[in-house]
Amino acid sequence: MNIDAWLSEFLVSSGFLTKYPYYAAILARMRPVADPSVGRMAVSLHDAHFYLHVNVESFAREPQFVKGVLLHEVHHVVLGHLTHPKFAACEEPELMDLAIEMSANEHIEEPLPPAVTIRAYAPFGIRKGQSTMDRYELLLAHFQKTGTRPRPTPAEQGVGTVDDHKMLTRAANTPGALVQTAMLVERAVDDAKPKRTHAPGAGKKARAQKEEPELAEDTSRYKVCGREPGRILEELFETTLAPEEPLDFREALAMFAARARAPVHTWTRPSRRFPQRIFEVPGRSWALRKSENPRLLVAIDTSLSMTRPELEEIARQLVVLSERAQVIVAECDTQVSRVYPFAGKIDAVFGRGGTDLRPVFDPELLGTHDVDGVVYFTDGDGPTPEEPPAVPTLWILTKPRAFDCGFGHRGYLRTRGRT
Repeated sequence: MNIDAWLSEFLVSSGFLTKYPYYAAILARMRPVADPSVGRMAVSLHDAHFYLHVNVESFAREPQFVKGVLLHEVHHVVLGHLTHPKFAACEEPELMDLAIEMSANEHIEEPLPPAVTIRAYAPFGIRKGQSTMDRYELLLAHFQKTGTRPRPTPAEQGVGTVDDHKMLTRAANTPGALVQTAMLVERAVDDAKPKRTHAPGAGKKARAQKEEPELAEDTSRYKVCGREPGRILEELFETTLAPEEPLDFREALAMFAARARAPVHTWTRPSRRFPQRIFEVPGRSWALRKSENPRLLVAIDTSLSMTRPELEEIARQLVVLSERAQVIVAECDTQVSRVYPFAGKIDAVFGRGGTDLRPVFDPELLGTHDVDGVVYFTDGDGPTPEEPPAVPTLWILTKPRAFDCGFGHRGYLRTRGRT
């Protein structure tokens, strides 16, 4: 059997491609191999290539499980089970294997062979939505406290693994393995995301024949393991390193600080210069603004066009910026998803859709948070407001490309791994 042809035909004829476009795109970038040494399936990484090991005879006997097991294998890959060192460096591999299997089975509605799920482990604190490491720590804590390894109840379907784990985590200590996982997800997203084409002349800022993502109403089709693909990338990496090349925010913040110190116009008692026009011409006076550090709305472009290294570097730069200003973070792709005070770190960002740089400048949003200026971290690939906002704007651009905006100052951010 030609295993490549079999997999391609199955993804199309079974409806898998239509129902799970991101999963299909990830599988399309893996190399299937017929491997009778595995029970059903397995995944591996060799020489920067992800392999899908398939026991063809097993699925000839159990065709009803093919979809579910394919979803399971993609979960192993995108959750980092194959390449992240933290899953390999554990003191209790058996418990880690259990936690890994729970997470790989979560969010699968297709039929599976007898499988480990979270239901039997609720007494140990296992819940929906937890990370694999959280589940491992809970299982380990129970074992250390009682000396008893967690076991499934008789009500569970089974205790075995859906697939073969003999090659799982072998690539964890391979240099660049985790980056290969991120690249696989990023490229698959580019392959699978739906497009729309703008007609030329559709507005002053429209770009002729510009393709932008447009998610269908059923957004679950465009998720992997219950998450937006961009969220998966965020979870694979941490942002705890120091900035690679710290920006000199002192000069950039001068314009915001100057505005914070500038006199403000206020109304007061009637002017003595026009006694005959009392109650017609009110008096005016000037008062100093508060002299504290400027209060800034820091917008983060969370669209898919923003890469993982860019978002990591932005998180590091905010630590530096927060030492000189009060920082309110706004996350925005095509709409503002979250607004919150910066508390020293950014664990994850929401959005990861298309790009629209206009919502952040909504006068109601700026007025609600009483900010002295806007700092916008973006690659600049999106529509901008026609008119400048009432506050100064500093654009921090993450890519060396033309940026069509008629207002604001510009700065540039260099990220790791890019010259």
